[in-house]
Amino acid sequence: MKQPKHFFNLEATKNKSDEQLIFFNLSYGVRIYVKEIIKYTPLRISTQWSIKKEYWNDKPTYRANQIYVRKYGKDLNNYLDKVEKIGYDQLSYFRNTYDKEPTLDELKQLVLEKLNRLPKKTNDVGITEYITQSVETRTTLDIKHPRRWSDGTGKQYTNLKNHILKYEADKNIELTFGSLTGDIFMGFFKSLNEVHKEETGEFYAHNTIAKENKHFRALLTSAKNDDIEIGFNYSKPDYFIKRREIKNETFLTTTQLQTIINTDVSHSKELTHGKNYIILSSFTGLRIGDMVSLNEVNPEIQIYNSKKYNCITTRIRKSQENKDELIATIPLLAPIKEYLQLNDNRFPKFPAQTNIRKYVEKLLTHLKFENVVEIKRYYYTIDNVVLSKEKLCEIFTPHDCRSTFISNLKELGIHDEDIEPITHPKHKYTSIVQVYDKTAMVGKAVNLINQLKSKKSILFKY
Repeated sequence: MKQPKHFFNLEATKNKSDEQLIFFNLSYGVRIYVKEIIKYTPLRISTQWSIKKEYWNDKPTYRANQIYVRKYGKDLNNYLDKVEKIGYDQLSYFRNTYDKEPTLDELKQLVLEKLNRLPKKTNDVGITEYITQSVETRTTLDIKHPRRWSDGTGKQYTNLKNHILKYEADKNIELTFGSLTGDIFMGFFKSLNEVHKEETGEFYAHNTIAKENKHFRALLTSAKNDDIEIGFNYSKPDYFIKRREIKNETFLTTTQLQTIINTDVSHSKELTHGKNYIILSSFTGLRIGDMVSLNEVNPEIQIYNSKKYNCITTRIRKSQENKDELIATIPLLAPIKEYLQLNDNRFPKFPAQTNIRKYVEKLLTHLKFENVVEIKRYYYTIDNVVLSKEKLCEIFTPHDCRSTFISNLKELGIHDEDIEPITHPKHKYTSIVQVYDKTAMVGKAVNLINQLKSKKSILFKY
């Protein structure tokens, strides 16, 4: 970028007091075409001060002379110092912020704003408008693009948008990034919670609001990165709603799993989806997002220390330890191998996640898995944990299949270090082509297989 330079000059025309208007000129390399000729054009603004020619020192000083200063004081020269500094400062600000040259109009706007001669131009944007645009744009980016959102993430932000629209209608306001305050931000979650109480009879689970808070703050960071001004410092701890960790022992026993495996549900597609999901997730530890894409994965034979092992290598799309897409090699336990033998060695294609949740519940209800489970819950705005006793078939979720996998392995005495490489891998997806990493992953799968061989489980065996 070109080194800027400046000068002041007097307008040729004189006013009735025989004074000439002083102009500030800042040249920084902007070129314009005039009749196919390139001309370097400086920023040029009026200082709104006039002076008689006899009181003016031209180049290199560009200031009122000592006669003027003794007669009228230093105010004019002090103001010219201010104009000069603001010109350079605003040029530097724009270059550093946007990594490009400002147009003459852009720089003029910034300088006149600082001189309090123009109102500050805002780039305030409606929050729901921004979400709509972001979802449309970011869900269609290439899968390797760092700003890409999955369809699932897009749905999460669409849900947030719908909640904001409901809040706006209730409060008769429009939420914009610039007008957002800390009180409005936290009030949004309070209002969301109270409306839910009116509609359902109970508050939201605390972690549901914490998740919504996390999405909203991520949205503010995205807007800030897009040079949109946020009306408050949302990074302060006061505006974080932290998750409250709570563990419920909600999982299926080996007896219940055996009942599911032995039950014929071929008369119902919905029950079949529920059965397949529970079997495959409970013996792989895969989350629902990974299960939906399981049909893209092929069983494979892996050779480790000259022995053959039946495994799958698959993406793990969500990990609290690492935001990158991860991979794991998972051994195919006996129930999975039996399923594949009956289904042409292929995994099924599951329906949408919302339907899977319904089908899992429907299957457990069909099987009358009504054993009572004590459930602990935290509700937003309620400090103490709330205990309730509920039927397993009514509260079991697809994610509890993952708990089923982990809990049953732990009950068998399998060590955490042999479970975690399967359930919480550290290998990034991009490293799958590296022979060493693939071998290391297979080795971890074999460690789990060897641990299981020493146990006497009916189902959790290789």
